Amino acid sequence: MRVSRIVLWGVGLVALAGVFFSLQSGLPKAVWILCIVLAEGRSAWQTRGGRRAEQRDWYAANFGSIDALRQATDEPGLHRIRDEKGAANAVREVKRQHPKLPLDVAVTLVKAL
Repeated sequence: MRVSRIVLWGVGLVALAGVFFSLQSGLPKAVWILCIVLAEGRSAWQTRGGRRAEQRDWYAANFGSIDALRQATDEPGLHRIRDEKGAANAVREVKRQHPKLPLDVAVTLVKAL
């Protein structure tokens, strides 16, 4: 994944240089701008996917199951937050306690209370 990010940055830099030199070249500026947008969009998409994979790996290594996560959290406190302030605030509290926890797992935990 790291190599593809380097390649994408290289494509972006070449495209950026191409924009500056497009006045002398025969290609229109739109082609170079399109290259930059595509390279940056692809890079941003890969970063999000990498973050999700990292969160899933962290969850599997530290808890592995929803039951192990329930034992590691303050269930009565989350139950109180869910009842008083709503499920969204309870999910935020779980994410505050465990920032690397995937969002869908936090939602599942709050629903399971």
